[in-house]
Amino acid sequence: MVALVPVAVVAASSGQSATQGSPVKVAKGITVALSPSNRSLDQGQSTTFTVSATSTGGFTGPVAFTVTGLPAGATAAWSPSSVVLGSGSTAQVALTVATSPTTPVGKSDFTVKGASGTGQNAVQSNAAPGQLQVQEVKRTFGVTGSLSGLLAPGVSRAVELQISNPGNKSIAITNLTVSIAQVVRTPAAVAANLPCSSADYQVTQYSGSYPLAAPPGPSSLTSLGVNDSSKWPQVRMLDTLQLQDGCKGATLQLTYSGTGQAN
Repeated sequence: MVALVPVAVVAASSGQSATQGSPVKVAKGITVALSPSNRSLDQGQSTTFTVSATSTGGFTGPVAFTVTGLPAGATAAWSPSSVVLGSGSTAQVALTVATSPTTPVGKSDFTVKGASGTGQNAVQSNAAPGQLQVQEVKRTFGVTGSLSGLLAPGVSRAVELQISNPGNKSIAITNLTVSIAQVVRTPAAVAANLPCSSADYQVTQYSGSYPLAAPPGPSSLTSLGVNDSSKWPQVRMLDTLQLQDGCKGATLQLTYSGTGQAN
């Protein structure tokens, strides 16, 4: 006699639950990215970044952009000023940052954001980081000059300065200096041992306004709009009690220097 033994049939399982949860719903939003993340430029120059805005979670609508953290004297311009995103789409705008000749030298961290709407319905993007490195501009220029006439005890003469800018961009000159390098006496004064030195003269520096915008090529104080010669550097021969026979016919050798920034 054969006994029948009941057998339980177990179905193979893949380890997955019979029921699956609904997918996580992504909130509508905007993701902003900056390219490149950093730029270097000279003072007074401009540079351009590309800003990308991407729709997430099915967001649709207009997006405007803002930037914060730029250094003093720097301004931002957007092209175009805003974009309209469709669901899942990406749009790009150009961010042009312009610096001034007085923008501080160094690195500045800034952030770019996108936003849509106002109030409770406003949608804000992430803050995309960027860095701007402003470099000091160093270019050379030449300065020469000549006295407007002969000197005599108690007489001052103006020095018309000539500026030579060999570059192809203007230079904002912020300082000009004139000094006496040497006093060359006549052979007769040397033979007679009659003294004359820079101590017998007085130099007054340029008193006009700065900066002076020197264009490429040659220019002068007059061509730069400084027509009042009383503001030019002045060289005066002192009227001392001591006889100044040693300074009669003497030649002054002047040296000139200046500083400025390229525009």
